[in-house]
Amino acid sequence: MHTEIIIIIASLILSAFFSGMEIAYVSSNKIHIEIEKKQGDFLAKILERLTRKPSKFIATMLVGNNIALVIYGFYMGDLLVKWLTQLGPFENGFLNYWIADGQIFSQTLISTIVILFTAEFLPKVFFQIYANSLLKFFALPAYFFYVIFTFISAFVIWISDLVLKLFFKIDGDEVQLAFSKVELGNYISEQMETVEEDDEIDSEIQIFKNALEFSEVKSREVMIPRNEIIS
Repeated sequence: MHTEIIIIIASLILSAFFSGMEIAYVSSNKIHIEIEKKQGDFLAKILERLTRKPSKFIATMLVGNNIALVIYGFYMGDLLVKWLTQLGPFENGFLNYWIADGQIFSQTLISTIVILFTAEFLPKVFFQIYANSLLKFFALPAYFFYVIFTFISAFVIWISDLVLKLFFKIDGDEVQLAFSKVELGNYISEQMETVEEDDEIDSEIQIFKNALEFSEVKSREVMIPRNEIIS
């Protein structure tokens, strides 16, 4: 009994980890990640290898999550059967009928509720809020599973790429290193927030910030009426 509970808890933790790392990478600021990868330390090298192929990283997290869910479902179902069987002294009663005929439904309902809150909803919300920090913090354990599941994830990517090429005529696993305006703006805003009130903001950061806002500036906002010009 205790071994089953330990395995269930471990599988829930792993499922939460894989789900969280998946959403953390999707939600992370790619500019921030690229800058972290240029630091040259051990963690930067791990992060660089981990995010070299984004599709493989996502596939690895999905593979790990599915394995954890399968293990969880197997042991959780067996544990629920034992718990529900212990409620069986009610002969010819409604409870006994519910346990006998509704066992599969009750197992599915309880297992789904537990997995949704502990390994899906809460981890994804938390990892999405602190995406950049947690992606860096858990880079080493993520790389451990990245190496273990490398053949499985590579096979999954090969199958998906084959389907995309045959039916949709597109290449699936192409790494496109392009930063959006939003990502650049968010990174600059983060840098400006870290500056103390008494310190001056670097002119380069201010120029980038003004350049990003330039497309939203209207011509009349930067023009001076002719009768107000002093020459």
